[in-house]
Amino acid sequence: MSWSAFGVLFDPDEGADSIQKKINDLIKGTRPVNPYRAVLGSEEVKGLNIKDCGEVPIESWLSIYPVEDDLVLLNTTNYGTFLDSDGCREYKDRVRDYAKDLERTLMIGGDHSLTGGVIESLMEKYEDIYLIVFDSHFDGIPSPIRNGLIGYMMETRPDYERFGYKPSDYVFSSTGRKNSYNGGSFIYHLINEGIIDAENILVFGPLDYPTEKMERIQDIRVREFVQVYKGLEKEGVKIVHRGIIDSFGIDEATNVFISQKSMSRSVYVSVDLDIGSRSALMGAKFTDIEGLKEADIYKALWTLQRNTKKIIGLDLMEIDPWRAGALIDGIKDRTYNICGNVIRMLTEGKICLDRKYKEVIEKISRKSTLKELGEKKVLNDLVKMGFVTFSGKYVSALYNGEILPL
Repeated sequence: MSWSAFGVLFDPDEGADSIQKKINDLIKGTRPVNPYRAVLGSEEVKGLNIKDCGEVPIESWLSIYPVEDDLVLLNTTNYGTFLDSDGCREYKDRVRDYAKDLERTLMIGGDHSLTGGVIESLMEKYEDIYLIVFDSHFDGIPSPIRNGLIGYMMETRPDYERFGYKPSDYVFSSTGRKNSYNGGSFIYHLINEGIIDAENILVFGPLDYPTEKMERIQDIRVREFVQVYKGLEKEGVKIVHRGIIDSFGIDEATNVFISQKSMSRSVYVSVDLDIGSRSALMGAKFTDIEGLKEADIYKALWTLQRNTKKIIGLDLMEIDPWRAGALIDGIKDRTYNICGNVIRMLTEGKICLDRKYKEVIEKISRKSTLKELGEKKVLNDLVKMGFVTFSGKYVSALYNGEILPL
């Protein structure tokens, strides 16, 4: 069955760094590569049955490609007003209407709130949808509550790692935020508006799950965050946070928590690229945390692909086009390669790697010595990517799925 691919270059990011990138592009007359075209043009998806269904129209100032007349609009105040006025909901509805006649949708783009549009369109076709979200943040927190937590963090300067982000990673408003539908709250709104039941959602990989230490904090802003987070979990949302993944290991975590839920269901898979932030890629909107390694992402998806009745849709969201595929500290970012492999994995259970990587992994599988493995740089790359590991003088392969050479 083919994928019906479409792009949505929607980017209402109110962060000063994101806005400045757009202003710099206008001043220099440059533009980032179109993420939708980059993914569909990657070597990793060549030969797959993907139908190009075009791009959802976006107002220029809300896209990654503003025009010169938009300069007056490119500021934190305007983006904040757009978000607080429920502007993302309008674009969610546009995606819903765009996707309603498509089969097996493949959405590629920006703000994660748009996933809700595809889910809403699919709910009219399927009765047993199970939504699996790969994300390093839990996008089920209403904006006023997240804003309150950030305010608390700014005042107290606690160890930010237990919250999953730093105060500076989010825009704080001293006057509060509206309870709008947006990329950080869409799961909450989908449930509360009756679009999808809580027990039909699994979120895999969040690092901001409340710790016991956090639960003991009595400040109302922290308590509200914990209550909403844990409240959605009690309603039925399955949250496989990083503490579970790190304790069980990626294979066990996916076998126990994902495959049991997906075996008899029609599954929609939503991938926020920050699931691999800093560990696997740098082309995600948020790089404040350290996500999963590249090979671990593939292993989780491999388990999902093998144990799912039917995958009815996929999206790849929160791509940062200014970093994706770029040279960063002399290393070429692999965001678009990984996006291509996610699609191939959920299509046929395989990935593609450069031939040099595939050959070294095969040698390791044959118990070759370090001397026989060849170039050290290739081996070091594979260690960083999570495909192999060292134990003393021995090298072991950590990935045994099928690899196609590039």
